[in-house]
Amino acid sequence: MNYNYHQDLQIVRVNTMPDRSYYIPCAPGKATSSKENNESVLLLNGSWQFAYYPSFSEASLEGNSDSVLPVPSNWQMYGFDKHQYVNFDYPIPYNPPFVPKENPCGIYKRTFSVELTEEIRFYLNFEGVDSCHYIFLNGAFVGYSQVSHSTAEYDVTPFLRDGENEIAVAVLKWCDGTYLEAQDKFRMSGIFRDVYLLKRPQHHVRHYVVQTSIQQECAAISFKFDDFGQALNKSIKILDAAGRLVAEGETCDDTLCLTIDHPVLWNAEQPYLYQMVLDTTEERIVDTIGIRTISAKGNVLLVNGQSIKLKGVNRHDSYPDTGYVASLEQMVQDLQLMKQHNINAIRTSHYPNAPEFYHLCDEYGFYVIDEGDMETHGAWSSHGEREDDWYALMHHDPRFETAVVDRVQRLVTRDINRPCVLIWSLGNESGFGVNTLAAIDVMRNLDSTRLLHYESKLLVPEDQGKFSFDILDVESYMYPDLETAEKLAQECKKPLILCEFAHAMGNGPGSLTEYYDLFYRYSGFAGGFVWEWCDHAIVQHDASGNPQYLYGGDFGEVLHDGNFCVDGLVYPDRTPHTGLLELKNCARPVHVTRQGNTFWAENKLDFADLSDALTIVWTLEQSGTKIAEGSIADFNLAPHTKAQLPLSLPQIDGSRVYLKFEYVQMAEHPLIPAGTSLGFDQFDLSTEKSSVILPVSHHAVTARQTETGWLVCGEAFSYHFNTTLGTFDSCVVDGKECFAHPAEFDIYRAPTDNDMIEAGIASYSKRSWKSLRLDAAYAYTYETSVEQSNTCVTIICPLSLVADRAAPFCTIKAVYKVYGSGAVEVKLHVSVRKDLAYLPRFGMRYFLTEDFQNCTYFGYGPHESYADKHAGCYKSKFHATVPELFENYIYPQENGSHYDTEECTLSNAATAIKVCSTTPFSFCASEYTREELAAKNHHFELQKSGCTVLNIDYAMTGVGSGSCGPYTLEQYRMTEKEFVFDYAFLPQKKS
Repeated sequence: MNYNYHQDLQIVRVNTMPDRSYYIPCAPGKATSSKENNESVLLLNGSWQFAYYPSFSEASLEGNSDSVLPVPSNWQMYGFDKHQYVNFDYPIPYNPPFVPKENPCGIYKRTFSVELTEEIRFYLNFEGVDSCHYIFLNGAFVGYSQVSHSTAEYDVTPFLRDGENEIAVAVLKWCDGTYLEAQDKFRMSGIFRDVYLLKRPQHHVRHYVVQTSIQQECAAISFKFDDFGQALNKSIKILDAAGRLVAEGETCDDTLCLTIDHPVLWNAEQPYLYQMVLDTTEERIVDTIGIRTISAKGNVLLVNGQSIKLKGVNRHDSYPDTGYVASLEQMVQDLQLMKQHNINAIRTSHYPNAPEFYHLCDEYGFYVIDEGDMETHGAWSSHGEREDDWYALMHHDPRFETAVVDRVQRLVTRDINRPCVLIWSLGNESGFGVNTLAAIDVMRNLDSTRLLHYESKLLVPEDQGKFSFDILDVESYMYPDLETAEKLAQECKKPLILCEFAHAMGNGPGSLTEYYDLFYRYSGFAGGFVWEWCDHAIVQHDASGNPQYLYGGDFGEVLHDGNFCVDGLVYPDRTPHTGLLELKNCARPVHVTRQGNTFWAENKLDFADLSDALTIVWTLEQSGTKIAEGSIADFNLAPHTKAQLPLSLPQIDGSRVYLKFEYVQMAEHPLIPAGTSLGFDQFDLSTEKSSVILPVSHHAVTARQTETGWLVCGEAFSYHFNTTLGTFDSCVVDGKECFAHPAEFDIYRAPTDNDMIEAGIASYSKRSWKSLRLDAAYAYTYETSVEQSNTCVTIICPLSLVADRAAPFCTIKAVYKVYGSGAVEVKLHVSVRKDLAYLPRFGMRYFLTEDFQNCTYFGYGPHESYADKHAGCYKSKFHATVPELFENYIYPQENGSHYDTEECTLSNAATAIKVCSTTPFSFCASEYTREELAAKNHHFELQKSGCTVLNIDYAMTGVGSGSCGPYTLEQYRMTEKEFVFDYAFLPQKKS
């Protein structure tokens, strides 16, 4: 083909209609805004003929193709071309405006029929095409557009013929717009959103803007119209949620203002919507209106004059089986999960979402940072290493001004009437320059009622000192550590937002509690958006139909960023990660605190009274058994206020007494069933500390030396202690061996994604766990001594943990006392090498036979928990099978540990092995070894060990968010240099 608009920076569209607000018209007397079952809409979704060409220069509109492709879709999901995941870098040479000559092209074709009349005009709409498209009707060129995630609309009336018509669309994989679309995602191509024809009268309302303001008990609703050069008579009715008329008016002008007395205001907790019915003689437009205001008072973010907190996530359009295609059902599923996990805000990272998504956010109640389709941080590495000198290349390059401005203009104009949109965002990680200022001017002129956001304030050296960021309305930062975040909160003059924080990659994020504490501590801290909502991956299925998730590098692509796209709060199929459960409780709607014997509830909602939203259910347990329960309903507590709970508890003395308050959805919500738990607080009411009582036995126990150690025998057991290993290598109970392999000391873990730098997985790691050789540690024992009495054998084994070429990591005096009951008391006196900043863990690893499949424990559960990741867990007695304790991360890593455990028991049909301590420990039971987890790159590659691996840890370092954020906080690292780890190991025959 001979067209070259896709390599001309001054041409971003050809023959498109002027931008307009999003709406779907209908015929007079109808009342729909849907594309389906609407006589004004000819929906062109469905099966299209498809021809794939490796290069645009080879593409042809002639002939038919044997291939059929659904629209919307991405062609890579159907075997054409290949997937590629890149984050930072451009997948093409940095050579704007040019793109590779081998530029894959898809030719889409289909036919449709229309009936032409002089009264009707036809408008062809494409809501999303990556990366650009050329349109042809009946062989004639219609127009061109780029900007993948924005609507392009064409008046195709002159190109149509009565009856059957053929449309052809040439979609290119790359265009000069690709330089502005370097988002962190799989790069896919094709028509991925709806395509349709609108049948409209010759004279119609082209564009309208609705703005609301509130004065005392009255709301003013102002309308501004673009009648496309015609003075149309327009009638507007506004109906309340019950369908009652509350305001109406007519005008032939381009403005109209209506008022509503005592309006019900829109907010995310109570998303009340009015209906607008806009009639002209030949057409009707039905839309919704949310009455609300957005402002900043000093550094406090306000909605309707009330301060709010953004408990947000970043969300991509990403699905394992449909790629960029987000159906209504898929979008609702995302929003339902978010609502049920206390998420109230979404940043559309890093492009406008499908238009329907905003209507859903209006309806169900979400605050939105609406972001332009712009990210250019591929320029960062365009001259070699990632250097700030190149970061903002395109934002001070005048050639890109047209394209940069066009993108924000499309964003604001399309979504301007959506009440859910609180803040406009220019884009992401693109630097700052003269083009940024031009884009800001356009945004301000289009809409002055919302706040303006842009995080990327990085300048190229020659622009230092030239720009003031005062033109932005919020302070926005990514991934600050806690100390920096608090300093920002103390100094901010505008609302402070963490547009990205708590990188949720793999097992994490850690320290969410601390960030949320900061949000609530400082009035100017408006909140933050976790990166990110979902794992990006492509699904395939094995022979048994089990899903297998693929990421960067799995498709033969040379340039890729591996599994860095697998960084969400939910798996690709929307199964929640444990990190989402952590976020849910950090963002819970109520916080209960204890002062002596009284409990105080604080309503963390911004608009709803507690009596209208929640019931507080309380339970009192001792050792995991429920002792008492009750509920507190109709508890009047206004937003942001605190009051004492009316609570009368029975007196319970002893250990392991826990009171739990659970916050339960009261009324049915469209996305939250009544009775749904929205969070909890728990308090330890124990009057005494738990103690370990070893089974009393007067049975004799003996020890005799063997070639490799000592055999210790009692009435129903025999244990063998290996003096080379410093641990037991055999545990026979009632004639049955319980060990598959010898026990061993352990100071390493299978690195989590957040450990990638510290562990030495990342290519730029320096001093790391691997370079220190922590992963290769083994025991070096010194002279073992044994002391015997009639009912106890004491084994004393001094040792060091060493690795080849490394100095000892720690020295240990290990003392094992074996009693006639079979109980083993373990006491480890440990000294850690002073120059080791911290250890991943310290503990012992037992390899039980694989039939030890049942687990009971008293500790933090019911899902995995760590020192800095247990806000979503609570203390109780839990039961699970070993497979149920496993968290099957797409990229295998440390998982399934349980923090602050007091006892755990693993059992098979004949034997139970109990571990307990007066000092809480962490434990993990798994079918996989840490070596296996560390060696494999995908979950479906894992091979079971043939045993049950039980880790008993004195301490496990927290998980942090160091994959793209702060490392684990100091207080959650295993930093102790001198400590004693003691616990009891109790194998017993099951009765």
